[in-house]
Amino acid sequence: MPARHDYSTVPPLGAYVAKRCPVRVQLDHLGLDVEPIPLPADALLRMEQGNAFEADTVAALRDVAGPGWAFIDEDHLSPADARTATTRAIADQAPVIVGANLEADFTAKRAGKPDLLVWHEDGYVPVDIKHHLTLDALDKGPAAIVSELADPGPPAAEPDPLHQLRRNKDDALQLAHYRRMLEALGVAATEPWGGIIGKEARIVWYPLAEPMWRTPAKSDGKKVKQRTTLEAYDFEFEFRRDIAAVALHHQADAATELLVEPMRCGECPTCPWLEVCNVTLLAGSGDASLLPQLRYEQWRALRNAGMTDRDGVAALDMETAELRANNVDVARWLEDAATADPATAIAELRPQAKKQIGTLHAAGIATAGDIVERLDPATAHFGSWIRMAILNARAATGPEPVYLLPGGVTDVPRADIEIDVDMESTNDGVYMWGAYVTDRVNTAITPEGYRAFVGWEPPTPDTETVVFREFWDWMCDVRLRAAEAGHTVAAFCWHEGAENREMRRITAPNQEWASEVAAFIGSDEWVDMEKVFKAGWITGEGTSLKAIAPLAGHVWEVDDPGGGLSMVRFAEATSGDGPEAVDAQAWLEAYNRGDVEATATIREWLTRINSQLPVRA
Repeated sequence: MPARHDYSTVPPLGAYVAKRCPVRVQLDHLGLDVEPIPLPADALLRMEQGNAFEADTVAALRDVAGPGWAFIDEDHLSPADARTATTRAIADQAPVIVGANLEADFTAKRAGKPDLLVWHEDGYVPVDIKHHLTLDALDKGPAAIVSELADPGPPAAEPDPLHQLRRNKDDALQLAHYRRMLEALGVAATEPWGGIIGKEARIVWYPLAEPMWRTPAKSDGKKVKQRTTLEAYDFEFEFRRDIAAVALHHQADAATELLVEPMRCGECPTCPWLEVCNVTLLAGSGDASLLPQLRYEQWRALRNAGMTDRDGVAALDMETAELRANNVDVARWLEDAATADPATAIAELRPQAKKQIGTLHAAGIATAGDIVERLDPATAHFGSWIRMAILNARAATGPEPVYLLPGGVTDVPRADIEIDVDMESTNDGVYMWGAYVTDRVNTAITPEGYRAFVGWEPPTPDTETVVFREFWDWMCDVRLRAAEAGHTVAAFCWHEGAENREMRRITAPNQEWASEVAAFIGSDEWVDMEKVFKAGWITGEGTSLKAIAPLAGHVWEVDDPGGGLSMVRFAEATSGDGPEAVDAQAWLEAYNRGDVEATATIREWLTRINSQLPVRA
């Protein structure tokens, strides 16, 4: 195997590498004789929209450009000429350089083209343009630091009293990549800032040297540490640089062992190498990474211990896992019990561990012999997360599609009037709030069925406010009239984080309205059905609406009811008033109606099957 830091054959790596799946980086450098999967239509659309947004933003920057700003127009320059022009603008200390193309760092193997470089005191800070929102309503985080396009430097930045940074680690890692390149060129500002221009048309600043990312401090994920963006980037980039180097050496010598193995991750659906990885991932009982909510360090810990598939995880000992989930240090108890007389009371082994002793006694474990006979060393060395991993593995490999979660809460919230809610959005913002009403006691307060509150134009802050106000006023009216008549109301969604975030963001400029929304979000009238499901049931698969609703017998009216396709259909829906636009609008309303009907179907199903399902343990 080559030295880990022999990068001689590695070409300079771009700014996306640090945020890319390590396995994809490996496959990108293996020179496989395999046809990559083409990008899906929604991914291509996002790229097109991103390019158009970047062009519009550059045009806006030209309109507000100050003296000495440099614009590198790569559409009319070769890459080499663009790099030369960037180098000249840097030498001239241009206050802002738009469309920069930096000279590659052949030592560290970095290449990159930051959308902007902004002079700050004694050097440059990078800024990138992203076609997504960058701010959330101010909640628990610090106020976002923002500046305007006409005065883009950090000295002009001020806290936004209404918003906090919508943290995007991928964006931050890309900024760190450019920061390291500027350092290598000797032109980085002392203060390590990086900025993103998003849909709000302002620069939102990331402090790249302040701790802001929780990352595992141990391979099994038992401990976490707050790391800075630069620390996180350095680890991620250097790891992938190693992967690329070894993959290239593997091409020349197949005896060279590759560094990473296929693992299911969030990038898989749009990865060109998905079918290559699936050969491994779907073999036998399926790779352990197919288990939901299993993080990389946990998957690695399982793999290091020889548990490579779901059958292996399912075979681990549940009693030991239950004790680990209750903060019993089973590995240490086993170590102490191994050299003790089997009849020794556990209180004599570790008399100071009174809480753990109580937990062991409650489980019927009283002696050193009980510990050795009943507890499993292979399970004991994992963290408390191993209990859910085992349960998910057993559910995934069991004969039933869904099981009761051992010790779970299976109460399903109900109300006289039930309103199922789902929003639809694009990178520009929210354009639809859909609601499905079920009047369970015939109150006649509002008609049953589906209604959509929608605007058929690309979202702006104004259109988002209008659409949400229509939805909010209608729902508040239903709640008020129901309360006056002595009836209960509950609104339901699936995975409340998305709806909560957008409701807070849209209403942030209006303090009274924002307070109303915050009170609603914190009330018993707003119910996350995904949380309800996860508290009482388990499938061993993901808990997305599209995964759970079919188990309840729900069928969407539209073909391929996925969020990705909805982006494509929305582009068609806002293309004019022709038949294609009308058809796309009807598709989107049918798609949204399917989502809200799905949550209602799941609620009825869970109420019905409460006592009928087996417990998977």
